[in-house]
Amino acid sequence: MNRKHISILFLVALVFLLQGSQVTAQGPTPRAPRAALGTGFTYQGQLKSGGSAYTGACDFQFGVWDDASIGAQKGVTQTVTSVSVTNGLFTTTLNGGNEFGATAFDGNARWLAIAVRCPAGSGSYTALNPRQELTAAPYALTAMKTAYKNVLVVAKSGGHYNTISAALTSITDNSTSNRYLIWVAPGTYTETVTMKQYVDIEGAGELTTKITQTGSASAFAGTVVATSNAELRFLTVENTGGNAYATAITSVSVMPLLTHITARAQGSTNNRGIYNDSSSPTMTDVTAMAQGGASNYGVYNAAASPTMTDVTATASGGISFNYGVYNVGSLPTMTNVTASASGLGTSENYGVYNNSSSPPMTNVTATGSGGALACGVANTAASVSKMTNVIATASGGSDNRGVYNYFSSPTMINVTATASGGTYSQGVFNLFSSPTMTGVTATASGGGINEGVYNNSASPTMMNVTATASGGTSSEGVFNYSSSPTIQNSTISASGGTNNYGIYNFASSGVYTVTVNNSQITGSTNTIRNTSQFTTRVGASKLDGGAVNVNGGTVTCIGAYDENYTSPGYTTCP
Repeated sequence: MNRKHISILFLVALVFLLQGSQVTAQGPTPRAPRAALGTGFTYQGQLKSGGSAYTGACDFQFGVWDDASIGAQKGVTQTVTSVSVTNGLFTTTLNGGNEFGATAFDGNARWLAIAVRCPAGSGSYTALNPRQELTAAPYALTAMKTAYKNVLVVAKSGGHYNTISAALTSITDNSTSNRYLIWVAPGTYTETVTMKQYVDIEGAGELTTKITQTGSASAFAGTVVATSNAELRFLTVENTGGNAYATAITSVSVMPLLTHITARAQGSTNNRGIYNDSSSPTMTDVTAMAQGGASNYGVYNAAASPTMTDVTATASGGISFNYGVYNVGSLPTMTNVTASASGLGTSENYGVYNNSSSPPMTNVTATGSGGALACGVANTAASVSKMTNVIATASGGSDNRGVYNYFSSPTMINVTATASGGTYSQGVFNLFSSPTMTGVTATASGGGINEGVYNNSASPTMMNVTATASGGTSSEGVFNYSSSPTIQNSTISASGGTNNYGIYNFASSGVYTVTVNNSQITGSTNTIRNTSQFTTRVGASKLDGGAVNVNGGTVTCIGAYDENYTSPGYTTCP
């Protein structure tokens, strides 16, 4: 193992195991002695070596400190040997013998120092930097005593109940002033869970507690049916299909909290990791996956307004449609979201698909790959999303579009849109759309025809845009089909193709005007190519490469110059 590049990604917070004798549950009479609350907690993480997920057995050392870099250690260092790591994921129990001391978690800030050696038993330990800050979850010990009047334990053996449904059925006096916690021990629970208000369900971690069920004929059914005023956290929810619909988590007209959840659906015609219908859930640190069948949706939002933070949504393997995040008539808030979709054959694959939806999208990475059409982000049917710091990538399809705007006019700020391969590759495709594009980088390569920005019946405003196309039979930095864009302070280039056009303006009828100011246009065949329907106005710009092809249209240059910094005249063009 290359020790210089070992890293830990903190996947979930620390969740205390109920082992001691300090929790007193109120409410129904338990069917077994109450579980005890002790000092141990489950730690889960992801181990990477050289940027790749590690698989094998490793030894770990853990210590709790009161400072991020120096400070004082609480208790002693705990060594855990021969921990199984699979695809980077591992779980282990810490502090079972109170190694970190009685005052380790007293409400003050704490950091976990970690050292590792892989494979187990080899060489010396490598300390991982920085220390991991322990956030609110480690204080669940106190929370269980104070935030809940009632705590029920579900376990395969030794708990109050051995199914979650039985624990829920037993609760009849839940209210805003009489909240319940159902704590679910490690294990797989095959059942359908319909949550109740003011009853939170918490597992022992996404790698250790799983609720699973088969598919349904109903589009609104799910393995877990969420509700308002209740939180589902620290566990995995699975639906294995076998019917028309496989949905892991369903929220209909409710406002639940979903925290540190993995939701997985597969095996049906329609598979949905999380389905939000007319709902406004708060989704934090959620992974949603759907695969197989005809259509897959990592997260499906219908007339919904979820708050999605640190969410990973994946859809794959469908023969018709795959959507990482699908928004229809919705207004979600998407922050730090990773969405991907992939498929084969004639499938259409969208990382994020907005249909009549206008989500604010910040720090979003969206990827579409394979099939007939691959698209990173699609905005359709009057979607007016605001995209800020978005990376949209499309590859491997017959047609590939980094960002596809159809009858929509989003605001795009600091967006990177990349498309590669196939018959057509377009970094940004604007069809009947007039987006505002600021600080956008649009790249297309490797296809038969490559276009950095493709405008069809569109009038975008392009400022500080870098549009690049390369390869194929034709490459066009910006292709304007019956369009009138405004381009300013932009760099547009085409290279490596049989024909390379910086800006290609084409129409068979109508009258159009393209305005270019303070920009650099590069194309070896033509820097600018017109048809007769276009008037192109160029001011204070560099035209590098092939000649301007007026082709019956009008191109006027003022202050323009070529790659040799030569200006041919006041109104003529290089």
